[in-house]
Order: sequence, then structure tokens, then C-alpha cells
Amino acid sequence: RRLPVTLVTGPLGAGKTSLLNHILNNKHNLKIAAVVNDFASINVDGQIIKRNKSHGSVVELTSGCLCCTVSEQFETAMVQLLQDADIGKIDYLVIETSGVSDPHATISALERQYGKLFRIRLDAVITVLDADVLVEKISGAESTPLMDASATDAQLTCADIVLLNKTDLVGVEDLERAMEYLRKRVSGVQVHACRNGAVPLDIVMEVMEVTRSESIVTHECSAAAYSIGAEGGSKNKERQERLSKEKSLGGGATAHLSEDDFRSFTFEAPRPFLLGAFQAFLGDKFPAGVLRMKGTVWFAEFRSCLYQFHMSGRRRYELTALTSSDSYSSGAFGIQLVIIGRGMDADAVGALLQDCVGRNGFQAGADPDSENAYARAKPLVESDKQFELIEYYSGADAANRSNRDNVYIDFRLTGCVSYGLTVQEASGIHGIDFNRLNLELANRVNASSGPASLLPVFLPSGIQVCRHSVDRGTPLFHCSWKLVAEVAPRLVAEFYRAVGYCKCGM
Repeated sequence: RRLPVTLVTGPLGAGKTSLLNHILNNKHNLKIAAVVNDFASINVDGQIIKRNKSHGSVVELTSGCLCCTVSEQFETAMVQLLQDADIGKIDYLVIETSGVSDPHATISALERQYGKLFRIRLDAVITVLDADVLVEKISGAESTPLMDASATDAQLTCADIVLLNKTDLVGVEDLERAMEYLRKRVSGVQVHACRNGAVPLDIVMEVMEVTRSESIVTHECSAAAYSIGAEGGSKNKERQERLSKEKSLGGGATAHLSEDDFRSFTFEAPRPFLLGAFQAFLGDKFPAGVLRMKGTVWFAEFRSCLYQFHMSGRRRYELTALTSSDSYSSGAFGIQLVIIGRGMDADAVGALLQDCVGRNGFQAGADPDSENAYARAKPLVESDKQFELIEYYSGADAANRSNRDNVYIDFRLTGCVSYGLTVQEASGIHGIDFNRLNLELANRVNASSGPASLLPVFLPSGIQVCRHSVDRGTPLFHCSWKLVAEVAPRLVAEFYRAVGYCKCGM
């Protein structure tokens, strides 16, 4: 019995892991295993997939590419997975390459008709692209390091299916231009637009959905099930014809790293970042050559929470609070970041990150003028009635606010004033979820490609707020606030779309 395989490839930060998570979350009766390759020494994407309890097994391959430096590890892992398939533990395999991989050699190994891997059946090669980055390229940007890499060119050449991901970051006209570009660039290859890698499984795998009346009996509670195609190969005929014209299937696979000048390093620290320093790093101090950052971060201003951090595409950030079960297995907090770039100065980037780490134990508040900075920032929030300033201390208790608490400002968006409602009426009568609203506000500001960033914080009181440092004075906050005030009206309109102007909800 041959083991069907889907190979997922694409540039750094395009959304390969999002696609893999989507597959695992919607696998129904399928028993899917995953192989996750990371160019860096720490496999952040593999850790993310392992948090998804829907996987069968996850094999992590680090410190190199499948196509060259970890090819022997890859073959050993595949032999073990074939043995798992023989005893019924898995029935489908999805392989995610690193973003800097040239997939030619991997495809060659998987399609070999002899040797240890001859029972592998490569059903599809999926190339995931970031729509926002592609639009930047076709719009005439002087330099697009992610799209201009030889690895990206190889990933497109090998594709059976191209997924144009993150379409929510581009407009309708730009999306159509990007789709048209790809239809010409990879003629004959199916191109699908998506968000967060969400596509029907039969697009990216050789499976068919079974109707409910024919549903396979399974222990999983599911309204749907899939059957695996008996033969395979329906998605890769174009690729086989295209690659057969090349002189050597694996040509150049081991030279692409030196040609593209991709480099990576890992930054680790046992103490938390100072929020103001890290926000400044993400702003005007962001170093040249850095294309991807991912890992876990921790802040002195909110020491009880660990965050998953991602930087991808055109400097778009994600900060997601992790639950206690998602923290390090040891239970100890710390900073662990993988940084990948082209032509970057790793020592200089590491020094900038080290400058963000608190030096005096866990103390925040390096600015002795933080109290005055906080006082100067407050009116900015209070003057916009779409927002609420959230303070722990008021009245007689204000004196208890320590200098440490003055280094940041907490606020939340309500939008109630535009509809003549109180917070209680908006949530109680109209069902406005203010916590979700403010989490989305932080997400959109962080994904704006601008110098602004917000830390989403869930307070012990059950309120979701956006936190920003004033530790380094107010200029950085003023810069961020301009973007916050720009994003807020559109977000309020979306959340209040179904709300009438009568307080009774009609």
C-alpha cells in the first residue's frame, strides 16, 4: 500500500503552517501525520502544530532544508512513517518545507520508483503565496526580497496548486491583478485565493468528500468524512510534464541558500522584554534584512502571560496570548525568537533585541519621568469618546499606582458614542463583544505594516484591553495612536453593522 503525500511549500511567512493547521482541524475521519521542516535551529512551526491536538504525529526537522542539509534525516523519518502507515496509524501525510527550500530535490526523492521511499505517492505540491507581498512586487516595488529569491521561483515552478493566501490584506482590484499575474506566471496551474489557508481539502489533497448517507463509520463526531483516491496523480500531470523538460530535476537545489543569502539565528533570554523598547524595535529601529521573526516573547509589563509572536510579509506583526498549557513544557517563561533574513547583520539584530531586555531583574519603568509621560498620554485617549481609558486605580486609591504602573497605558474601544448607547446597553441588548472588538483592534494595528504595535492584554477583571508603553516618553504612543484612531471607525462600523439606532434593539 502506498502512502499518499501532499507537499506544502512557499516563501517565508506566506501561511504554510496556517494551511497545515486548517487541514488538521478539518480532517474528519482521516489519520494525518505531518512533517515540519524549519531552516532555523528551533522549529517554531512544529511547536505550533503540536499544540493542535488533531494531528496524528508530528516529525520536526530543524537547522536546514529538506532539499540539502537535512535530507538524510528526512529519509529516516519517512521510513518510520511508512511503517506507521503499514499498521494503520496514519493514512495520509502532509509535509511542510521551510520557506527557503527549493523543493526540486524533495520531489525527486518522493517520486523515486526504487529504494526506501518507493511506496510514497506524491499527490500534490501546494505553493502558498502572501497576496500582500505579491501585490507589492507587481506594483513595481524596487525590491521584494521574498518574491525575488531563487527558492521562490523554484517553489512556483514545482507547483500543482497555488494558494494566494492573506487576501484580506489587499483590495479587490489588487487581488485580481495578482491572480492574473499568477495565471500567466504558472500557466496551466490552478490558482485559488484564500484567507488563513482555509480551502476545501479536496483542493490540496487527493481525497473526496463522502456524502452523509455514505458516511464512513468513525469514532469521531463528524457530519462529513473523506475517502482517499485509489490512484492519485490527478493534480500533478502538468507538473510532471513541466519538470520533465528540465535537464536535471534536482539542479541547483543545494546552491540556493548561498545564492539567496538566507541566514537565521535564535535569540533567547531568561528575562522579559521591556514593552516600550520592543515597540520601538518594531517601529523606527527595525533592522534591515530581517524577513521573518517567530517564537515566544514575554513582557515586564505583563509578566503573567507568554505571547506567540510572528513578523512576516511587509512587516506585519501578530501577538497572540498563549494559555498556560501552551507555555514551555518546563513551565518557565522566557524569550525564544527565530530570526530569518537575507543579507542581515545577525550580530547587530541580536544586540538590538538584547537592548529590549530588562536589565534590573524584572523591573519596568526605566524612565524616571514615566508619571509625567502617563499624564501627557491620558488626554489623548480621554478626548476620543470612542475609547475608554482603563485604570486600576482611581480616587483615593490613585496614590497606590506605582511608578512601574505608569510606564504603560491601557485603553479599549467601545464605539458606543456613535450609537447613543452605554457600554451595558451595547453588550446587553445588542450583544456587542467588546473583548473580541479590542482583540481585533490590536490585530489590525499590528498587521498594518506601520511602525505602530499594541499588546493585547486580558485583565484579571475579564476586560480585554490594548496596552501601549509610555516608558520612553509619548512620541511613540502619539505615532501609534494616529493609526489606532484611523482603524477604529471602520472596526466599529463592522461590529455595529446589525445594531439599530433604537435602544430597544429595533
